[in-house]
Amino acid sequence: MDRKSIAPCGVICDLCLGFQRDKNRCVGCNAEGEKVNHCNVCTIKYCPEKEGISERLCIACSKFPCKRIRDLEKRYATKYGESPIGNMQRVESVGMEQFLEEQEGLWRCNACGNLVCVHREVCLHCGAPRTYFIRSPITTL
Repeated sequence: MDRKSIAPCGVICDLCLGFQRDKNRCVGCNAEGEKVNHCNVCTIKYCPEKEGISERLCIACSKFPCKRIRDLEKRYATKYGESPIGNMQRVESVGMEQFLEEQEGLWRCNACGNLVCVHREVCLHCGAPRTYFIRSPITTL
């Protein structure tokens, strides 16, 4: 993982099915290259509040958390065990480098050591069940 691994909304692109699959692989929100369609037209990444800086984390916005981010948080926390808001708050608290190091450890498959996919219940590499890392957001929505 690196800085480009964190989407403006706080989702970790490296954990996405589109990023991990072999065919039609997405390069992630902040990288140049092929992306899945919903990333190309993302209303969060291209939000006018970002003033043309699409990589800026949404937590820097005066309207944070907006409805789009709250909806994304609800979906990701409920379905996938990832907290985009919690991710951004952690980055703000400890810095990007430490955050990335923490996430590298949390999202590793216990069986094979590869990064797990947040969208699947089993590791895409070895088929081992994925441990859910449900974290409550630090702030209330």
